[in-house]
Amino acid sequence: MPRRPRQPIAPADAAKGEAAELAFRQWLDAAVLPHIYVEQSPLTVPEPLRGQIKRPDYIVGIPGVGMVAFDVKAKTIYPEGLIFDLGEVRKLRNFARLFHCTVYFACLNPEGGERPGYWIRLDQFDDVPAVRRGKVLTLCMPIERALLVSMDEPFYSAFVRAVALPSQDGL
Repeated sequence: MPRRPRQPIAPADAAKGEAAELAFRQWLDAAVLPHIYVEQSPLTVPEPLRGQIKRPDYIVGIPGVGMVAFDVKAKTIYPEGLIFDLGEVRKLRNFARLFHCTVYFACLNPEGGERPGYWIRLDQFDDVPAVRRGKVLTLCMPIERALLVSMDEPFYSAFVRAVALPSQDGL
């Protein structure tokens, strides 16, 4: 499948994303959990997989569980929920499949501040229909299906609650 040219990210949006990633990293640091930031340059993906996978932002080692990945987003909450690019979700699914890794979106307030964030496990998108918004196919996760998470709570406590989210296969 030919790759779609990447649209440049607006500087203000890039700054919001960087701030969200920094806040998430500080939360992980405070939790004293092993974690790795995944550098996002194209050179970190083998040529045959470029355009086929999307790397999450963090790989986190959870004691007694193993490796879990988080893709951190600065997300606006719309009346219908949190909106994601279908292509990005598909590429992240490919990553999860190839690396046998559970992946969560960690959606933080793009304006910073006290509003809590939301976690969405990738498999929660399995029954979400794609909707065209402009030129892009998107998925919308209703906010009530996302896990409300405050970075004031311990990271591990949030993770334990996240594991309890119902999966689409009923397990």
